[in-house]
Amino acid sequence: MIIGIDLGNFGVNTSENDFFYSKISEGSSFTNKNSIIYEGKEFQIGEGEFSTDWNKSEKETTLPLLFSALARSSKENFFQVVLGLPIQQYNANKANYKRYIEENRGKTIIYKGIKREIIISDVIIAPEGAAAYYNLSEEQKILIGNKPLIIVDIGGRTTNICLFEKGKITKIWTIPTGMLNIYQDIISYINTTYTEEFKLEDGEVILKEGLFLRGKQQDIRFIKPILQKHFNSIYKDLQLNFNTSKGYVLLTGGGSITLVKAFKNRLENLIISDDPLFDNAKGFKKLGVSLWCAK
Repeated sequence: MIIGIDLGNFGVNTSENDFFYSKISEGSSFTNKNSIIYEGKEFQIGEGEFSTDWNKSEKETTLPLLFSALARSSKENFFQVVLGLPIQQYNANKANYKRYIEENRGKTIIYKGIKREIIISDVIIAPEGAAAYYNLSEEQKILIGNKPLIIVDIGGRTTNICLFEKGKITKIWTIPTGMLNIYQDIISYINTTYTEEFKLEDGEVILKEGLFLRGKQQDIRFIKPILQKHFNSIYKDLQLNFNTSKGYVLLTGGGSITLVKAFKNRLENLIISDDPLFDNAKGFKKLGVSLWCAK
């Protein structure tokens, strides 16, 4: 089976529409709802703390999250997998990352009581953000035509930007800002202001639902300047390094959902992705199909 998996710092997305948080903790839980036994050890998927390490080939969580995603996404045991790296890490790290996966291509998994030997028979490493190009709808392709397309992919730790001209990548850029940075600023403000001990993981809930503390909803107007600061950081780099007036700008990635209004206010030629959470993963799969099925 050919599958695309986006192992982000915030979430794991697969081309089969599965999503879970990029968190993993060793041991059992009360419900074992998210339990998986990986190489004889029990883990809880989507629980624990986020890892903010940059290098995916050195993360302790990479392999358990990868094989959990495979087990959750299909009942098959043999996979051809397309994975991604941040654009500016791609050339420097793709060989090491590919070798790391190939050296760990087979693992024993027990998921929902079923023991499986999962094998990765082949792997491709692709640039994150750029993969969204392969997930464009036919209507979007017709609209864009031969015009330049800038893809802005806002993730957990990074924002990947790439320029496509006549179907080829001609420029790339990575900004070290994503949704985890926004959550961290929110939590830092709250912990300092209210002398609390909220964790990074609480940031998403507070952004979506507000801050309920000491028996009531607290004022969250402090969040707007935080969002503005991070949007400005991304938009400034975008403007300095790309000509956004030519062609179109495609906004994608999980973070685009939060910042879409700010982008709409600045760019008249903005295309908003129909599937921002899964663009990379589905684009990875389509890339894999085009390469492996053409052989």
